[in-house]
Amino acid sequence: MVNVLHRLASLVDSCLLPSVNGHDGRLPDWLLRCLERGAPGAAVHAYGPAARATTDALRAALPDALTGHPGPLQQGGGSAAAAQLVAVGANLHLGVRPGPRADETRVFVTDLQHHGVAAALGPFTGRGSLRPFAEGAAAGVRAITAGHSPAPDDGGLPATLSAPAITGTLRGELGYGGVVVSHTLDTPSIINGWGVPGAAVLAWIAGVDLLRLGPASGEGVREAIHTAAARAVADGDLPLARLAEAAERVARLRRWASEPRMPAAQPITATQE
Repeated sequence: MVNVLHRLASLVDSCLLPSVNGHDGRLPDWLLRCLERGAPGAAVHAYGPAARATTDALRAALPDALTGHPGPLQQGGGSAAAAQLVAVGANLHLGVRPGPRADETRVFVTDLQHHGVAAALGPFTGRGSLRPFAEGAAAGVRAITAGHSPAPDDGGLPATLSAPAITGTLRGELGYGGVVVSHTLDTPSIINGWGVPGAAVLAWIAGVDLLRLGPASGEGVREAIHTAAARAVADGDLPLARLAEAAERVARLRRWASEPRMPAAQPITATQE
């Protein structure tokens, strides 16, 4: 029993992505403890020098950390976005939006990830055009973000908590096999409807892999999620195998994002020959 509880706690931490404001470039003690216990990294909500200082602190604590960032606007294309994110030490773009034009999403995702920055494309709700998400999946997008808007034909349940949207449409219909990440769970609609711990369990059951916690969530929220997950596993509502599957997907994303990327080869000019 002790081994099962230890494994459960490790899996839960492996599937949580806490956030930090990063205004002073320091990591709070509770976040450092979270990293020590298995969290794969953190989302940094800061820009400029403060963002760089925070990602440096994150890497000092966990050298292969996922360092998520909301990212720049997509007007300059994937290569420009990657350059801005690499400059602040981020390796996961949490704000990639579906492009309205055919092939736009594929090109952006491909260019971004070519430079070693993983794309999290979203929000996915299962409504509207699925073409950008099909393009992203075909391009090997590393993550897709499940949104909080209601999923179709699921009683008004947010897509983040909807198995028909995540497991049915995204994984089944579109054949997507990468990480599904949630929007931050500590939003009013989620808190008022299910509470963060309850929503965390429902999201994992629905097929979400990595749960984002906003900057306002601290150690108390993490502990409450652990308690809710343990209860759900004991009751048979959340299979341990589902958490293990999620943790393995997150681990693959983390390995990919921490691999050094060689710069693109430059063509040889006449003067170089």
